Amino acid sequence: MKISVVVTNFNYGKWVRRCIRSLINQNFDNYEIIIVDDYSTDNSRNILLEYKNHPKIKLIFNPINMGVGASSTIGAKSSLGKYTIRVDADDYVHKDFLNCLYLWASFNNSQAVACDYQEVDFDENILAKKSQVDEKLACGILYKTDILEYLGFWDSKLRINEDLDMIKRFEKEFTYEYLNIPLYRYFKHNESLTTKNTR
Repeated sequence: MKISVVVTNFNYGKWVRRCIRSLINQNFDNYEIIIVDDYSTDNSRNILLEYKNHPKIKLIFNPINMGVGASSTIGAKSSLGKYTIRVDADDYVHKDFLNCLYLWASFNNSQAVACDYQEVDFDENILAKKSQVDEKLACGILYKTDILEYLGFWDSKLRINEDLDMIKRFEKEFTYEYLNIPLYRYFKHNESLTTKNTR
């Protein structure tokens, strides 16, 4: 297995289908999608169960709300891929997202590769193009799975800033590389400004 995609979801039933659709329609073959639902109270569970028989998708339902750091770690620990990448359930990705990142990582034996991203609104209009160099996003970073394991994955005790903690720990020993192509779509909405940083 080349890549494991870990999708964390908490009450994003309104948007999770779009995320899944973008991931199952990748121009790439050797990957799995691990969706970790963090004890959602909306209709997320029923939506996710629609995909329970999809050959690329593995579903995990947390028995309690544990936070995005713990959910990401649970997903990554069950991954089979040489590389692991996170995607939030309200975001989505370009069809060449995995292919471009993997080609770069495999040719350069990268420890981690981050792609740029576009902020989009409800109608998928582009609001801005953002650089991972200048404004890091927790998602859209392809990590070598064995390095994540060495680092202990994301800190499950952190319910906020788990991404900043990971970046800080990673950069002490390892190096990020950057692909200046906006392959990730960050859905900017009221809930993303609060829930993503507090759950």
